[in-house]
Amino acid sequence: MSDSPPPSPSQHATAHAYASNGLEILQAASDAAQAIQNPQALQHAAAAVAAEAVSQVSQVSQQPQGVGMPGLAPGPDMTQQHLVAGTGGVMRDPTVNPKLTRLRRACDMCSMRKVKCDDSNIPCRPCRELGVECTYERETKRRGPPNKHAEAAKAAKRQRLEMAAVGFPPASPSPQTAAKALMNISSDGILDAESIAPMPVLELLVDDFFTYIHPLAPFPHEPTFRQSFANREDRTRPEFLGLLASMVGALVASFPRSAREHLKAQHSTHLFPKAIVLVEKCRDIALLTRGSKWILKQPKTLDDACTSYFLGLAGAYTLQWNPARHFLAETLILMRELGFMRPKHAGDLPTFGTDPYSTEPLPFNHVKDQIGKRLFWCLLLGIRSMTQLGITGTDLVIAPSTPSLPYPSYPENVDDICVLANEIIHQAEGTVTLLTGFRFGIDIYTTMNGVVSLELAYGMNTLPWADQRILLRDGLMAAKGIVDNLPPELQLSAQGEDANSLATLDESGLQYVPPVWPNAQPSHDVRNVIKTQPAQRRRLQYEIQKANIFMSQLATRSYFVELYFNLRDVHLADEQNNPVEDRSEEERALQDADDKEIFALMAAERELIVQNLLEVLGSISQRNMEPNGLSLINKIRQVASTLLNDSADRKGPVAIKSEEALSQLIDILIKLEKTGPAAASRAGDPNHMTAEDEEEELRHWADLREYQLRFAASGGYAGVGI
Repeated sequence: MSDSPPPSPSQHATAHAYASNGLEILQAASDAAQAIQNPQALQHAAAAVAAEAVSQVSQVSQQPQGVGMPGLAPGPDMTQQHLVAGTGGVMRDPTVNPKLTRLRRACDMCSMRKVKCDDSNIPCRPCRELGVECTYERETKRRGPPNKHAEAAKAAKRQRLEMAAVGFPPASPSPQTAAKALMNISSDGILDAESIAPMPVLELLVDDFFTYIHPLAPFPHEPTFRQSFANREDRTRPEFLGLLASMVGALVASFPRSAREHLKAQHSTHLFPKAIVLVEKCRDIALLTRGSKWILKQPKTLDDACTSYFLGLAGAYTLQWNPARHFLAETLILMRELGFMRPKHAGDLPTFGTDPYSTEPLPFNHVKDQIGKRLFWCLLLGIRSMTQLGITGTDLVIAPSTPSLPYPSYPENVDDICVLANEIIHQAEGTVTLLTGFRFGIDIYTTMNGVVSLELAYGMNTLPWADQRILLRDGLMAAKGIVDNLPPELQLSAQGEDANSLATLDESGLQYVPPVWPNAQPSHDVRNVIKTQPAQRRRLQYEIQKANIFMSQLATRSYFVELYFNLRDVHLADEQNNPVEDRSEEERALQDADDKEIFALMAAERELIVQNLLEVLGSISQRNMEPNGLSLINKIRQVASTLLNDSADRKGPVAIKSEEALSQLIDILIKLEKTGPAAASRAGDPNHMTAEDEEEELRHWADLREYQLRFAASGGYAGVGI
């Protein structure tokens, strides 16, 4: 037995003040617990209040019929009613008729649905039929004016939660302690993974992330992450919960329809009335785990850097460009702190596997090193892609690689399962890993190095026109040649196979089936196939990478071509206004011949881009395009709009013939953007997505699929306009 002192009279008085009627007496014991810090004293207080409840109910039961608490008919069964109402371990008397002892209130789900609740058993019949949890957790409303003692206690509780959430726990100024304090408020409400979504849904969202997002952004390390997720480190490690929240946010921003179906099946649409709501909720949770003094935290971790990247990615996918730039710039700062800085020795490349603060016995951690390199290159590719879209800023600049400040080496071409902390297991020669496609993406965007370096140093206009056009020609030819080296798994289908391959995917019967937990998913669920057939999952990931590779290459080629024509117009205008007469006839003739040759190459390339764009679109299934989300839509629309809106003198026969097809494509893509994560809704609440919104979204995806099938069936670009 403990020698702890019994609760003070004031504590009993507070508890008694809560108990304004019989139904609230046991609730008073729970509320009084929040004012008692000693666990043993808490038990004494609860027992005392429960005893007082029985005493009061016994007195009421002896009153004549019609006298007692409003809303309840007093009688010998009333004590039993109150004991059943409290769920704190009091057992129901099996000799008493359950119909006389049942709760006189509907469960949470029946109350929300406004249906009759069969509460003779728990779970009730409606909840059993729906296959959902039957709970009685909603707050009950008491009659009469608010109890001032109760309101004061609730206000104190809210203040404690708010102070902990912003990182100001008592006598704990450090950001690490602030974040941990936020994780340890389990008695007042746990901030953990289930703050994002119900665990069955969250597990499927994590699977979706590693299936659809990981091939394009190959971090975090999948085996390590899944082990931490299984160990519920979201409850003990703030950095992990922040990472998890940011990953889900990026997934939902990129592929919102899948997550919405998950939550619908769990009767949790209130968590996800619209994609932007869940995206911003994930962002808020990630920021809460950091606390207000996170900027002072030392040391930062790779989890922190990955979290910042995914927050930036989600911002870009929801067209919130200012937050996107902030978080991506923050990622770059963290990368420099963690290893992307001046090497210690000349000739060394930056690495991320050495952590002077780590307690690990290993001097070098290969998992951290590989994830750090993947993150750096992914960030570089994202910044280059934003440059092509015209979204730039001084806060998003990665200086060109130099001998004194080089870039990290490419990440190893191996899958996550082969990257261990103490070694890297190299896969067989010729194996097409998920890093194979990722490294080809690096090759494509690094063809811009020459132009980016010149722009950052002096500006393109400081270079003579003859040198400008050669620089652009060389970059274009380098980008064109990269896809020639792709393995068969990452090549586009042959022209004659496009329509058949798309039709096969659409008629396969596979679909995204909402979770039927706790039952097993049906055999025609795409995710079930992915789990049971790893080869099918890998094939799907190849298709996602293929779509990204070819659209990235098209966007880069278009960038070089359009920059050439724009700079040429500037040169011709300048030459007309300021003619140069000091060149010899021979020199002028050579330069004019060179100019005509490059002009002809660029004009022909522009025609080829039109053909290739429509061919690529005819080869990508919606199932592989939709997970790429706004990223792919932006690239397609940028290229198509550039081709369509250019001046007539730049358009060749193919571009002119394709105008109608390009116009239809742009119209569909604009509609898809309007129904996407950041779009307005018909509902009065802009954060709510109506059924009509969802139908419109599906209709636009169907329009795009029909466009693709019609184009592929007509024989590709040769049949444009037919």
